[in-house]
Amino acid sequence: MRHPMRHPKCVARARLLVVFFGLWFAVQAAAEEKQAGRLQARHVAGQTFLTWSEVDPPLAAEAVPMTELTKVAGRRDSRPKVRYRVYRSERPIESVENLKPIAELPPLTGWNLDYYGGEARPAQPALRYVVEEGEGPLPPGTGLCVYNPSRAGEAHYAVTVSIDGKENTALGRGNTLKEPVREAVGQGLPVLQRVERPKEFMYVAGGPTLYYFVRWESPPNCALQGKPYDYLVAFPPKPARPAPVGIHLHCWGGSLNGGYGWWYNAEKGHVLLASNQVPYDWWTGYHERYWEGRRDQKTWQEGTVRPYTQRRLLSFLDWMTTRWEIDLARTHVAGSSMGGAGAPMMAIRCPERIAWGVSWVGVHIPAQSPQFKGSYAGVFGEPEWNVRFEDGTPVWDYFNDAWYLRKYPEKEIGLVTFSNGKNDGGIGWPQAVEFFRALQETHRPHVFVWGQGGHGQRALMPVTLEERVIPIDLRTDQSLPALTRCSLDDRPGNGRPADGDPQGQANLYLFWQTKDLVDRPDRWEITLGLIAKAPKDECTVDVTPRRLQQFKPRPGQTVRWTNAPLGGGPTVQQGEAKADRLGLVTLEKVRVGKATNRIQIVR
Repeated sequence: MRHPMRHPKCVARARLLVVFFGLWFAVQAAAEEKQAGRLQARHVAGQTFLTWSEVDPPLAAEAVPMTELTKVAGRRDSRPKVRYRVYRSERPIESVENLKPIAELPPLTGWNLDYYGGEARPAQPALRYVVEEGEGPLPPGTGLCVYNPSRAGEAHYAVTVSIDGKENTALGRGNTLKEPVREAVGQGLPVLQRVERPKEFMYVAGGPTLYYFVRWESPPNCALQGKPYDYLVAFPPKPARPAPVGIHLHCWGGSLNGGYGWWYNAEKGHVLLASNQVPYDWWTGYHERYWEGRRDQKTWQEGTVRPYTQRRLLSFLDWMTTRWEIDLARTHVAGSSMGGAGAPMMAIRCPERIAWGVSWVGVHIPAQSPQFKGSYAGVFGEPEWNVRFEDGTPVWDYFNDAWYLRKYPEKEIGLVTFSNGKNDGGIGWPQAVEFFRALQETHRPHVFVWGQGGHGQRALMPVTLEERVIPIDLRTDQSLPALTRCSLDDRPGNGRPADGDPQGQANLYLFWQTKDLVDRPDRWEITLGLIAKAPKDECTVDVTPRRLQQFKPRPGQTVRWTNAPLGGGPTVQQGEAKADRLGLVTLEKVRVGKATNRIQIVR
């Protein structure tokens, strides 16, 4: 009788198993032999840049279409799953056995996956990062990690590769540093990627200059360590000196290269600052555990939402002052749709930084947006979770513009000119009316335009009634009037699209001058007027001086006021007014005409 194991079929199977396991062990051995190489480090202003050569890089060509990069990046979690583990120690690293990685990164970190913002197109070339100004982009197949140490001193680094969860922990001269890196504590500096000089950009002709930067952001500007963000700084052909800066916030699907309306005040020499929105938090902030991928009530209630996006933009603006002559007192913020939501949110919450804001069809109360409430929930948590903002306020209250204005009536904001469509079912009309009411009730400077333009309803500027340039010189260190209850205002209604006037405005026909504005301890004076295109020659309006620098009545103090023609003539009005509990004085039903009037308030 033949031995069972000597049966021809069994022998064949055994041989196949030997071959299979031989190949498996060979593959495993080959995988273990693969390792990151050519590790290099460079420290600048609080950031350490680490680069290494990847194992079997998924993209090795110099020129790659963005669509190909996006396609390959979408497959990088499929088998074999490759990850690079970065280790740091204050002592020489001889083994990683007792070390915890400071980062675990996928392939393709040397490529810029976020630059184009929206959907990638075949004609768009994929870009690789420049990590040192004046040098070229990283070679294909280069891994990148940027780290902000928490304390100064010397540090040693190593990088290993993990394939399908099996880490090659072998250390050698290729994946460890020969010498330690001397590190400092800091936020890091933006790195110039390139400079472009097109004939025209955002309808600004004459050869503007575009500077493209990347800054690897870390807390408090980002919830992650060393996340790259793209920034554009665009100078008009004739920039002002010092140059005011407009922070431009793009819409859904836009990018730093467009989707924020116009390049505002370019004709007056204003510089454009733009960035990409990652994640889509509507230019506000997001939960500190957002990037962990865990989104549940318990996890998010244990953390807070922080204004990372607003902070990183203002931080970049501060850095700009170290490179160019910038006029921070004239900073403005502007945007459309998603950017139109973020612009007033920044202007209202950072009024000491923002002189004025312009908003097209924005969300002002996220919980009341029919279509985009869920988008906010993705970064804030669901409203019923009661997640808190970092100051302890429920986050859905904190980023409710109407609630915020009423909660902090003492905050001195600049002029907000905004628009909404009554028939914009996605953004929502009732929330826009509630925002307008809060501006009126709390006596804040604003211009409101509405109509039947849906999601294409555009904001208009005072004086010119155009869209791109605001002629009034607005500053964070200069007072301005809050104008309310103007007799020329149209009626937005009670929040239902059928209520009120189908299209209209509030405060659009009024203007004031800043060249002869007086703000002294004993008096406040301003010139007010109606533009020539106003439908009537005269109107009445309530006037509340805001953002006062020196003229600051005590709560309850009585002041005297007069209203006379500019240049002299008989007094049109005079009277007394009493400062409210905040020290604000409101002059009621001031008569203003096309001939302009001089308003004077004395203590």
